[in-house]
Amino acid sequence: MKYAIAAAHVLLFVSTAWAGDWNQWRGPDRNGVSQDTSPIADAFPTEGLKKVWESEFIPSNEYGGHGSPVVSGEKVFISVVWHERVPSETREIDTEVMQSLNYRGTSPELAKKLEETRLNLPALRGAKFDEWATQWRKDNLNEKEEINIGSWVASRFKAGKNAIALEWLDKMNGRQGKPFASAAVFSQWLDDEGFPPEVKEKMIALVPNTVKTAQDVILCLDLATGKQIWKYSQPGKPSGRQSSSTCAVVDGKVYAACSSELLCVNEADGKLVWSAPLSAKGPAASPLVMGDCVYMATGVTCAFSKADGKLLWEQKEAKGLIASPTWWAPTSGKPVLVINGNNALYGLDPETGSVKWKVEGGSQSTPVTSGDWLVLYSGTEGVGLRAYKMQADGTPKTAWSHFWVTRRYTGSPIIYEGSVYHCCGEKHQCIDLETGVVKWVVNEVNSTITSPLLADGKLLVYENNGTHVRMVKATNAAYEQLGRAKTDAMGCSSPAIANGRLIVRQKDKLVCFDLRPVK
Repeated sequence: MKYAIAAAHVLLFVSTAWAGDWNQWRGPDRNGVSQDTSPIADAFPTEGLKKVWESEFIPSNEYGGHGSPVVSGEKVFISVVWHERVPSETREIDTEVMQSLNYRGTSPELAKKLEETRLNLPALRGAKFDEWATQWRKDNLNEKEEINIGSWVASRFKAGKNAIALEWLDKMNGRQGKPFASAAVFSQWLDDEGFPPEVKEKMIALVPNTVKTAQDVILCLDLATGKQIWKYSQPGKPSGRQSSSTCAVVDGKVYAACSSELLCVNEADGKLVWSAPLSAKGPAASPLVMGDCVYMATGVTCAFSKADGKLLWEQKEAKGLIASPTWWAPTSGKPVLVINGNNALYGLDPETGSVKWKVEGGSQSTPVTSGDWLVLYSGTEGVGLRAYKMQADGTPKTAWSHFWVTRRYTGSPIIYEGSVYHCCGEKHQCIDLETGVVKWVVNEVNSTITSPLLADGKLLVYENNGTHVRMVKATNAAYEQLGRAKTDAMGCSSPAIANGRLIVRQKDKLVCFDLRPVK
């Protein structure tokens, strides 16, 4: 087995990316920083961003996932597991059903306490009731529970005895992904489980008389017009919004992790070159192409031959399905394949997959590297936003950490000119890379779980679930907001940028905005 992981690939993360490209998840160097030298306006127009084009319909969420667009040359690419519903005799409880029921999983102890309280609420109304509910949450929920389910608890108290008991919601959730042969079989199951008639009626009305089908789709659009150039499609497996991978375009090929296969198609015409089975259905992680290999996190970490899709190795210890593989090339020593797994951060030998080291980490966020430094964002207690520095013996050592409790640990950080920028959840902050000293922090900004990008010395950050983008000057001197504009983007998808044009994914299409200065 021969690997072409040469020094040139260390210097250029993806060797054939043009300067203006955004050809993979988090850009050409997988660090959220654009190499494009095109200037961006120092302020957004008062009338809003200039829309260049919008694409034809592209589904999202449960019907198309949250994958992000990429740009190579004069083309825009996106991979989608494209779902549709068709009539069926079967009945299935899926994530859409559970979302419509506003289901939240809790510990048995908390669920019992919550239900006992809901059925025995005090005789209060209006502000007095709200004050009581707020105090109950303070007394019975820890900080993380308050962030994650506090508003849900309040809604169940407001519904009182009209809320569907958690016992029945838990039973419904336990049958997710296990179809019933017919409506009659589903009805009988509800009876056998003891569902009260009024709850049974609601469940029958909620569970649709259709099932999902899926196609694995790769779209190629014209960057100038948004018109479709080609479309590759093959039968896929329904996987809902779990399938949220972003494709990579390297050396004239497009690599896409779809519902159950890793696909390679020609960039020029979309013709299939090869396909390879994945070990898990519908990964959210995005492929990393380095040298002769395509690396994927699919529950386990895998390496495939870039030429023919042959599985080269599989590492079962480094488990992960959401955070994407990245590359760490320290100033001395061999490069390392980095996996932010479910519960730890792993450094793997890219040629064999063997574990070189394992340190604290783990989450849905993709780490970022720069020289001897690696920064990640993790929900592991005490880790949070952490910087590791590579040591002479080839193992990383913790340099600093900043931990706080938040809803989701997903947005990836950016390293730029000696500073770490992290803009996710409820805060934007800038931290000195070497010392870990916080240079500035802004709270209550309501950013989303997407990862920001940096171009022309400016940070572009989604907020309010993607409805707006905020432009912030990338400087450690002080927080300086340069603009805020409406985008109506999806809050779970990250934007792409190329030649001063911002490509965002809305819930039903791609949209291109021109950020260049007005001449």
